[in-house]
Amino acid sequence: MSAPRSSTASRTFDPRPAVAGLMMAWAGSNAGAEPLASMPHDDLAASTGAATRNAVQRLQPRASLAAPAQAATAVAVTNCNDAGPGSLRAAVATHASVIDMTALACSTISLSTGAIIIDHDVPDVALNGPTGHALTIDGNNLGRVLVHNGEGTLTLDHVTLTKGSYLSGYYGGGCIYAFGSVTMQNATVSNCTLSLANYAAFGGGIYARHDLTLNDSVVSGNQALGATGKARGGGAYVLGNLFVNRSSIRDNSAFSTGNSAFGGGVYVIGTAQVYAATISGNSSEFAGGIRTLSSAAFNNSTVSGNSATVAGGIVVNGSVVLDNSTVAFNTHSSLEFGAGILALGVVARSSIIAKNTSIANGQNVDLLCSNCFPSGSHNLITGSNSDLPDDTIVADPLLGPLANNGGPMFTHALLPGSPALEAGSNIHGFPFDQRGHARVFGSAPDVGAFESGAVSIFADGFE
Repeated sequence: MSAPRSSTASRTFDPRPAVAGLMMAWAGSNAGAEPLASMPHDDLAASTGAATRNAVQRLQPRASLAAPAQAATAVAVTNCNDAGPGSLRAAVATHASVIDMTALACSTISLSTGAIIIDHDVPDVALNGPTGHALTIDGNNLGRVLVHNGEGTLTLDHVTLTKGSYLSGYYGGGCIYAFGSVTMQNATVSNCTLSLANYAAFGGGIYARHDLTLNDSVVSGNQALGATGKARGGGAYVLGNLFVNRSSIRDNSAFSTGNSAFGGGVYVIGTAQVYAATISGNSSEFAGGIRTLSSAAFNNSTVSGNSATVAGGIVVNGSVVLDNSTVAFNTHSSLEFGAGILALGVVARSSIIAKNTSIANGQNVDLLCSNCFPSGSHNLITGSNSDLPDDTIVADPLLGPLANNGGPMFTHALLPGSPALEAGSNIHGFPFDQRGHARVFGSAPDVGAFESGAVSIFADGFE
């Protein structure tokens, strides 16, 4: 059940200060570090820097849709037609800052004439769908779904974008190209394809030249295919920072003809802050789940079942901080450590990093801390290239399969007899686990994102 628009987060606890504090503790220390020696050099850090960000490469609307100089505050969409009076395309052409689709009784806006293009003169725009039923904008594989040329934020609220297909041109985004930032609230971007013959493929689902924020949202089933030898971000490519809250990035992929694809789920130039989220089932040649060129923090989150030739789960060019999180069942083809996490620095507290294996020999090769020693406490880690904190549990965590254990996204339950039961900590005072169930049930918190035996504390019936 989706949350009402007026209640973006019903909990009394706000994770942002805690996550921001963790990021600030590490930001800058390794942000400019060299790419990891154990993986191929990723040359996009330079090519997508300030020069790229400032280059004015906007996609132009059709002349017939030239918008008036004076923008309306809000315009209602009254039908699900591709074009014409009352359509979404016509509403966008007014330069309105709010596109109101909340009263639509129909369930699908089917595009037959290509992407809906939002002009550069509209810096911020929100597309608000109905809260009582699902609304889908279907690109019918005829091009992107949305192009936002404004330098502010494109907000999608209670709407699904699907079947965008961008196969010619430049830049990226199979469903969404945004010159600024993208914020998704109770929204989905799914089943989009980016495949460019003469350019690198950046962002199978979403290309954001600034930040990407996901709240109670899903990015799934998207793919970036690099015919020229480069692909980045099967689900999303983010030139700025990534913020993920109670959301899922799953079953996306990035592959290239030149064996140079990074970030099957998401590729981030800046920092990544992930709270109460699941990143699962993504695949790529390198960094199957998430790749960031700066630092990353994961809290009450699960990274599972991602795969790659090298580093199936998380790859961070700086330091990664994990609190009360689970990184498990990620795989890579290499015999080296790093199937779960590959980073220049690791701080883990009350987290599970286990059962991340090499498909070549089935061994646990969970963690590669490059030229560093992991720090933290109360963790369960089954394989590392370097010494671990003295209190680390090195044993099978006895995890259940990734499944619906309550809450908005899938998690790994702790099975009876798990050594992670009541062996963790909660230094940030999180009141709940990833699912929204009580964080402490028993004498001490469990290790990982899941708290066994706990009940839901949601007040709004989110589940």
